[in-house]
Amino acid sequence: MKKRVKYILILLVFIVVMGLVLSYFYYRYKSIDEVKLLLNDISSLEPGNYELKNGLLFNSNNERINNNVYLDASGTIRIDQYKNVSFKLNKNYFCISKTELGNIEYENHKCTDFKNINVNMITNNNIISFETKETLKYMVSNKDDFKGVWIKQDNDQNIIINSFNEGKNYIWFSDLDGNLSKTYTFNINCLNTTNANYDSSVFYCSGSTVLLDDIKWVVLKDNNSSIKLMKYLPLDNKMPYSENQYDFKWSNSTINKYLNNEFINNLSDKTINKLLTFEICNDYTNHSCNDEICGGREKEEIERNDYTCYEYTTSKVKLISYDDFNYAYSTSKDKTFLSGNFLSMNSFEYGKVSSIQYNYDYYILESVTNKLDIRPVIIIDK
Repeated sequence: MKKRVKYILILLVFIVVMGLVLSYFYYRYKSIDEVKLLLNDISSLEPGNYELKNGLLFNSNNERINNNVYLDASGTIRIDQYKNVSFKLNKNYFCISKTELGNIEYENHKCTDFKNINVNMITNNNIISFETKETLKYMVSNKDDFKGVWIKQDNDQNIIINSFNEGKNYIWFSDLDGNLSKTYTFNINCLNTTNANYDSSVFYCSGSTVLLDDIKWVVLKDNNSSIKLMKYLPLDNKMPYSENQYDFKWSNSTINKYLNNEFINNLSDKTINKLLTFEICNDYTNHSCNDEICGGREKEEIERNDYTCYEYTTSKVKLISYDDFNYAYSTSKDKTFLSGNFLSMNSFEYGKVSSIQYNYDYYILESVTNKLDIRPVIIIDK
């Protein structure tokens, strides 16, 4: 009899405990569902700080805001300019919280204050350093749009970014719990150099001159993955595009064969190993590039402009193209490095080749056999 009473008491205790546990989880998940409904309800509100007072919503001016979802809780709701929502809401003895980038958390204690993330920023040309005291993720954009890829830092003390996005940049930091920092901004400016030894970590302005393999080069275009260089002075001897007046294709041209079999040997093995390969349109009968011949244009230009090329060839060394010339001319403060009378890649008319003249005009020559100055162009992987 005593054993039966004992078992009954144990069973009753078990039932009571299970009831309390089930009630706790029911209450918890019911509250979370209510918060989710409230979150959806306030998602259309303007950025700012809001207060929930016993289920009633007020803005920062203590003006009542109509909310369609009633939640018997009190606390602070923040909506930033990118519509990220965070809140700390007290409901009885529980805290229901959400970070800007996190999930809803339900904890058995009163809410604490919002966490602030601060970093110290140091800039040096295109190298930006951020000192931190914890492990953070960061996202960078050249627009104030809160778009990009989150990158997790390798350590908990310093974030170093080597950026080539010239102009104003925006960066956001988040800890591993999804707390978001304020928006930081920094400016990236290219460096104008004259006869500087080439350094892949430096962001050079178009028109800068650098020394590489004892050759003076001028920077046509620099970005985070590669740098395009043109020999500052032409080759000692003038050369024709082709010795055969019927060879218009880059793959058959005399100058292509010379640049990629003889001139390239003036470069060190280290440089040659870092040269990227140009994919060049080899079709001189195709007029689908804005009603002009596509031959001589890089694949990157053709794809960027939704042009069409049916035949490509590859080279490690080439001549300046109109696309190269146009970019360098439009971005360089000093354009004198583009002055001369030298051969280029593109042809705007079948059977003729183009060149750059002393007044920075792009002209079409009468014959592919005309001998002109030659200024090789390379692109180096960083």
